[in-house]
Amino acid sequence: MSAQDSITVVQGFIDTVLNGGDLSGLERYWTEDMVWRGGSLGEYHGLADFRKFAEANAAGAFTGMHLEPQRFLTDGDTVVALFTNSGVNTGPFMGMPATNKPAKWNGVGIYRIHDGKIAEATFVEDILAMLLQLGITSLPSAS
Repeated sequence: MSAQDSITVVQGFIDTVLNGGDLSGLERYWTEDMVWRGGSLGEYHGLADFRKFAEANAAGAFTGMHLEPQRFLTDGDTVVALFTNSGVNTGPFMGMPATNKPAKWNGVGIYRIHDGKIAEATFVEDILAMLLQLGITSLPSAS
């Protein structure tokens, strides 16, 4: 695949699934044995496991969630997406009740493409900036 083809796969996932909310696109953009690493949001192995996570979060903590790529970088089978994420916190997040406040934060997604689909991805997002915008200054302790 060319670098542009790999970017097109990642952009398609962002447009269709993340911003479009069409979870049927998961099979179109991800391999069956995919790996998703989301830092504080967990790690998921296999499309079935990831689908459960995606379905549970589709009506999740943020309304109007929108991921806006700022830049794509490629190297071989790897696509790096620098992005801005935004939404209004209308549901529980990280054990905290909804604040009904908007937030906007930056992140990086590193995707590995295999046979025209995403095989693995790792994300790092500035969750602290998001929490501060929501007025959350402490999290509940783990029990």
